[in-house]
Amino acid sequence: MSTVAELAAEIQQLSAADKHLLMQLLLTDSDESEQDAEEAYRAEIVRRVKAIRNGEAAIKALQDWQE
Repeated sequence: MSTVAELAAEIQQLSAADKHLLMQLLLTDSDESEQDAEEAYRAEIVRRVKAIRNGEAAIKALQDWQE
C-alpha cells in the first residue's frame, strides 16, 4: 500500500487533466460520504424521537431531574 507521500509524488506526475479528474473523483466521493452520514444522523434522530414519544425510551436528563 502506498503512503501519502508516495501518492503525492505520483500525482505530481499526472497531467493537468488527470489531476482535475482525480480531484473531481475525490470531491464526489467526499460529498457522498457526508450525505450518507447526514442521512444516517437524521434517521437516528427520528428513531429516537419516536421511541420517546411512544414511551419506549425516556430522556435521561428528565429522569435525573426528578430524583
